Amino acid sequence: MSSFASSTSGVTRMSSVTRLFALLLLLGCTSGQQITNNDVQQQQQLDILSPPTPASPTTQAERQFRVMYEWNVLDFAFATEDERSRALYSGRYIPKNVLISDCKPHTNRLYLTIPRMLPGVPATLGYVVRPENNGRTDPEIVPYPSWEMNERGNCSALQFVQGIAVDKHGIMWVVDSGRTETLSRGADHVVCPPKLLLLDLKRNGTVLLRYQFPKSVVPPGNNYLNKVVVDDAYGGFAYITDNSGADPGIVVFSRRLVRSWKVRENNSMRAARNSVRFAVNGTELNFSIHIDSIALGPYYNPNLESDDGHDPLLGSQNYERNVYYCPLSSHHIYSLPASLLRDPEFNARATPRDILEAVIDYGEKSSQTDGMIMDNQGVLYYGLLGEHAIARWDTYKPFTPKNQQIVARDPTFIQWVDSMGFDHEGYLYVTINRLHNFVAGRLNPLEVNFRILRGKTAGLSYVETPDNLFNSDAKYLYGDGSGTGESFVDNGLRFQSYEGTTPASSRLASAGIFGSAGRSSSAAAGPGAIGSIALLSLLVFVVSTIGLAG
Repeated sequence: MSSFASSTSGVTRMSSVTRLFALLLLLGCTSGQQITNNDVQQQQQLDILSPPTPASPTTQAERQFRVMYEWNVLDFAFATEDERSRALYSGRYIPKNVLISDCKPHTNRLYLTIPRMLPGVPATLGYVVRPENNGRTDPEIVPYPSWEMNERGNCSALQFVQGIAVDKHGIMWVVDSGRTETLSRGADHVVCPPKLLLLDLKRNGTVLLRYQFPKSVVPPGNNYLNKVVVDDAYGGFAYITDNSGADPGIVVFSRRLVRSWKVRENNSMRAARNSVRFAVNGTELNFSIHIDSIALGPYYNPNLESDDGHDPLLGSQNYERNVYYCPLSSHHIYSLPASLLRDPEFNARATPRDILEAVIDYGEKSSQTDGMIMDNQGVLYYGLLGEHAIARWDTYKPFTPKNQQIVARDPTFIQWVDSMGFDHEGYLYVTINRLHNFVAGRLNPLEVNFRILRGKTAGLSYVETPDNLFNSDAKYLYGDGSGTGESFVDNGLRFQSYEGTTPASSRLASAGIFGSAGRSSSAAAGPGAIGSIALLSLLVFVVSTIGLAG
């Protein structure tokens, strides 16, 4: 009896242990599934941060740059032939004095800037129809938004537009320096206040904002506002190069604050003495031109590891955009953190040394550069004037000669790369304008002087970035922090959980990137890992209890 009872008790204990092990195994599998789900969720969050790419893959033939447009001289879409004749007779239109500078594609149009460097330029902003919808390779330029908005001498209209940018909402940021005939002498020059216009391309160029720069930032008649990039952070910023001889720098405009300021740095933003002399297609030049080209880098570097080597999203400064720039008369490329440029208080109190310490000098390139642009994958495309070439550099890699790749070179078709622009399919458009001959008065109307080239890339425009902490309007607090302040009014704007140029790792927690307030060492293990530890502890406890009971 005793032996039977003992045997029965042992079987009962074993059955209990078996059931407990089965239960714990089931809970462990559920916990493991939770870990897997957490990993999938985190990967999805990382995928959201990845910038979009062109919908169709790029073939080898598409990567080759081809001529989309070419002109001997530029013509405009006058209403009638009589009007064109009157413009020619009166000197309002002088074909040999017309030059294209910037190009930005959007939907089925290619928008062009025509700066009034010489007399006889009837419009300073216009467009042509995209090549897929137009059989002509030398189309007439249609003034944009209208002839009236391009009236010379009307300070409410556009006077001298050289740089434009189109953001991802279809809004064109137009920079007007306000002064005309910059290459000619004489008293018959227009001097209007410099301004910035925001035009809604979806509504036929409706003016959304007209901003006049204060004299302390951009003085009328003594500026040369050139190229512009737009940043969607905190309601929208524009970074504009001013390569005036007297006061070069980067002009910053905040759309939400409706306010502008200027960032100056003499070492990196002024012409280098050893780069003022160079030759383009046999034409010797002596240009002392200050900061000219500008490009905006991406938010997020997926290749960067954090301090502990694990999570790239939380890496120090991994969520910071850089603004790349260079003087035309220079062989170097530099950058400044976008957060520094966006901070008016810092720039008001900063010493020249403070700015200099934030500048990064990436090193030398083989020639001078006028046009450059960044895609949303972190690849910088730029022209090399003396090389008659277009180059690219993956900014996630060192700026070494090996990583500076020539993607196109031709001494006939690539004479002075002035600007670039991306379309929604990943095509890169490049403006070639023989500026070296134009300035010297050597344009031959019997030759092709202006070209638009196009080649397919693996990226889109730098403006095509994922939504995040910096460009989310939900992160704004106004006035007393109640969020009831008026939009676009400087009423004490404060940025939630943002401290200027502090490391990004201290800001991402407050952004709620992973849906939590932060990550400690225990939290980093995840709820699944904590559950597994608890189950293991429970298993040890149960086994010990059964052993003691036996």
